[in-house]
Amino acid sequence: MRGPRFTDKVAVVTGAASGIGAAAARALAAEGAKVALLDANEEALRAMAEEIQGSRAFTVDVASGASIKAAFDRVLKTFGTVHVLVNSAGVIGKSTLQNMTEAEWDRVLDINLKGTALCTQAVIAPMRAQGGGAVVNVSSMAGKRVSFAGATNYTASKTGVVGFTSHAAFELGAYKIRVNAVCPGPTITGMTSKRKPEQLAATAAKIPLGRWVMPEDVANAILFLASDEAAMCTGTALDVDGGILVSNGSNYEEYFASRT
Repeated sequence: MRGPRFTDKVAVVTGAASGIGAAAARALAAEGAKVALLDANEEALRAMAEEIQGSRAFTVDVASGASIKAAFDRVLKTFGTVHVLVNSAGVIGKSTLQNMTEAEWDRVLDINLKGTALCTQAVIAPMRAQGGGAVVNVSSMAGKRVSFAGATNYTASKTGVVGFTSHAAFELGAYKIRVNAVCPGPTITGMTSKRKPEQLAATAAKIPLGRWVMPEDVANAILFLASDEAAMCTGTALDVDGGILVSNGSNYEEYFASRT
């Protein structure tokens, strides 16, 4: 039987107060990691820290380089090093391009893309010092096609995360730091769970595996990429989408209706 994969490891998770970040933090802790929880939502972050034994909460604005530096300085002072970084903090835009303000564009790009880059930058030195580490970035299926839930700024940011992952993987491979990404499909989070049942069912009908992605599904993929089981995986963007990227938006009823 396989034992815990992250015993004596320190893992930092951004966006840890909810959704995929929270699921990843719980999963890492369940497999033995000491978890540093980073998020801008102080109240939800404190609740997560109380839930996950041995974790510590660090408030951060990932759109701010100064805030990121201060948070990681505190993480390193508390835990000494970082073995795993999960960049899960993110926001979604809703305006159409013709109505989008510069501030809206900047907010999504700053959090989703710049934040991912700066948090990764913050762990290079401690990971180099210990001989390596693992970074897992949360992108989206929007990183590979148009986003229907988000807007142009969201699609641009998540496509940027995939590109950043590839380049960072090459550059940081020299220091035995692996950088990978996960690309979730339609995922049940606090926002999507509020949709009407018929809306949820309509989306599920377009997913070949027949259901929405759960945060825990994505967390399982994150754990694999962060673990020694993925020792020779770097620069990958792993789809966790139930097959929706290969479905081309069609459901099985429509597909088989036109075939014998």
